[in-house]
Amino acid sequence: MTATLPVTDPTDTVPASGRRRVLVTGVEHAGGLAALRGLAAAGYEPWAATEDTSSYGAVSRAAGGVVEVADPRLDGERFARDLVEAAARIGAVAVLPGTEAALIALGRQRDLFPADVAVGAPDVDDTVAALDKDALAGLAARAGFRTPPTLRLSAADVPTADITFPVVVKPVRSELVTEDGLARFEVTRAANAAELTATLAALPGREGLVQPYLTGRIRTVNGVAWKGETLTTVHKLAERTWPADCGVVTWAETVERHPELEKAARALMAELGWSGLFNLQLIESGSRHYLIDVNPRMYHSLGLAVAAGVNLPAMWTDLLLGERPEVVEFARGVRFRSEEDVRSLWAMFRSGRRGAAIRGLLPHARTTHAVLSVTDPAPMVEVARRAARLVTRRS
Repeated sequence: MTATLPVTDPTDTVPASGRRRVLVTGVEHAGGLAALRGLAAAGYEPWAATEDTSSYGAVSRAAGGVVEVADPRLDGERFARDLVEAAARIGAVAVLPGTEAALIALGRQRDLFPADVAVGAPDVDDTVAALDKDALAGLAARAGFRTPPTLRLSAADVPTADITFPVVVKPVRSELVTEDGLARFEVTRAANAAELTATLAALPGREGLVQPYLTGRIRTVNGVAWKGETLTTVHKLAERTWPADCGVVTWAETVERHPELEKAARALMAELGWSGLFNLQLIESGSRHYLIDVNPRMYHSLGLAVAAGVNLPAMWTDLLLGERPEVVEFARGVRFRSEEDVRSLWAMFRSGRRGAAIRGLLPHARTTHAVLSVTDPAPMVEVARRAARLVTRRS
């Protein structure tokens, strides 16, 4: 394991700046990068903890330093021990898990940390409950959400199942145990029985959850909770995703709270007894909203909440350190664009929606980006390098 710090000696456990140090994991992703930037803006000194020293967070100006840690999917205990060692060496007061695998690993290994290091991972049973897509329908119904009708099927069930295509196929949980450790499985679309069978066969246990494929805009309720109490939320509407059929948000805007969804979100967090960040994804189909996913972690468009005036990562850290953060209202009409949005617009252009695609390229005021930042340019350079490597491999 290595550690670097641009200004101070990395063995100095008392930061010269006087800012409290926080270890942040999951900085390989846009959500982790947003957490680093948000914490730095709030006066913390966040450090990037990552297995990839060329990741977004590792090269970000927002990071006070970098420590290498094991991959939580491959070795959760080693991952936790690396963080314990790093926290002791740099004097970190808190550790924030940025991914589901990190939440699970730290939830299992919280006892390794000394009492003076706050760990942002609830008990592992609470985390598994929040990630359990199979149990989501019951939890959601009690909270007041609608969910799409869901079948739990194995690949062998497909020939006799009563299914109308296309469908969405989900793993029972996003992170599942494989021979090599935890592995992440994404939601996919199946257009026919052959695709459905192949998708299910590729999942551990050769089974998954099957739902009708609903079309409509994505709406999310994002926030931070503490012991089941939701402190605040930020609502947004997404116009585009990538991949277009079952992807992450690439263009969105903050909107007024939907009263029914707000009430249900707070009830769901209370039902789970959740402590930490959350991102609830819903789809507008007809006049109804259906809850399609719960992400109890740093999520892809986390930077939008921060840009809208609600620094969710800093609020979470305050709570972990026993402080009650100030709750402020979020600004409406703030926009988010992911770097993958160009792919979504290109797909629109090729499908014949050329005018909409060209209008989508136009810049807008009050827009924050997943990675791009004029004050923190290095992560965008890494985006360009990844794109170049991808093109080279395809060539």
